[in-house]
Amino acid sequence: WIVLSDHIDAWVGTLENEQKTIDMMRSAVTRFAKNFRYAHDATNRAVIEWVEMDLIEQSKLSYATCRRIMSACRGYWTFLQRRHKLDCPAPFDKVVPKVNSKVRKKAHSETRKGFAAIDYSKLLDGAQGGSEDLSGLIRLGAYTGARIEELCSLPLTNVGSDRLHIEDAKTEAGLRIIPIHPHISDLVANLRTNSTDGFLLSGLTFNKYNDRSNAIGKRFGRLKTKLGYGSAYVFHSLRKGVASQLEAAGIPENIAARLLGHEFKTMTYG
Repeated sequence: WIVLSDHIDAWVGTLENEQKTIDMMRSAVTRFAKNFRYAHDATNRAVIEWVEMDLIEQSKLSYATCRRIMSACRGYWTFLQRRHKLDCPAPFDKVVPKVNSKVRKKAHSETRKGFAAIDYSKLLDGAQGGSEDLSGLIRLGAYTGARIEELCSLPLTNVGSDRLHIEDAKTEAGLRIIPIHPHISDLVANLRTNSTDGFLLSGLTFNKYNDRSNAIGKRFGRLKTKLGYGSAYVFHSLRKGVASQLEAAGIPENIAARLLGHEFKTMTYG
C-alpha cells in the first residue's frame, strides 16, 4: 500500500543529474503517480494502457518521450524497492510500442539537416535590422562549428587574438581550441572590445538552469521559421554544415574531429 506520490521528493533528492534533467524526471514520475495512486495499481497491463491511451493517443507524445518517461519511472521504482521495501515487480517491460516502419520513415525524413553556404547568407540577410547579437551568433556558429551553448557561455578569458578556448563542453572531447577564421576576426575583436559582462556575446540573460543560450536560441528559431526552414533545421545545422564543408574540402577526419570536439574511438587518436 505504498502511495506513489509520497516519496517523489525523497527520490529527487538522490538524483545527481543536471537541474533541467531532474525537473523533467520529477515531472515524468509525478505524471505517473497521478494516474496510479498505489504502487500495486501499476500492473504491466495497466501501464501499457496508460502509455497507449493517455500518453500516445490523448497527449500525442512521441515514442521517444514515452521511453524517457518510463526510464524515470523505472528509477523511481528501484528507489522504492531499496528504500521502502516495495516488493511488487517493476511493471515497465515492453510498455512502449516498437516504432513501426511508417513512423521510422517519418522520423528519418525529419532528421536534422545542415545549412549550406547559401542558407548562411539567407540567415544573415534575415537577421539584418534586428539585434546585432543574433547576427554575431550566426557568424560565429558558421565559422567555428561550435554548439550554441559553447558560444553563449564563452568568457572573454577564453578568447585569444587568434583562437577560442572551449571549456564549457558537453563531453571531454569537446574541450578544445578553435582557430579564429579570418572572416570573423574583426567580429571577435569588436565583441571583445564592446563586452560589458565578461562574455564574448554580451548582454544575454540566464534562465533558471543557468543557460545563456535559451532566449537567443528561441529568437534564432523564430528567424529560421520565418525564412521557411522547417523543424529539420536548428542552430545545430550550422555545425552540421561546417562538418560537411570540412569533408568536402578533404580535411583529415582527426583534424575535423578536433575542431568540432568529437570523440575519437581509435587506439592512436583516442
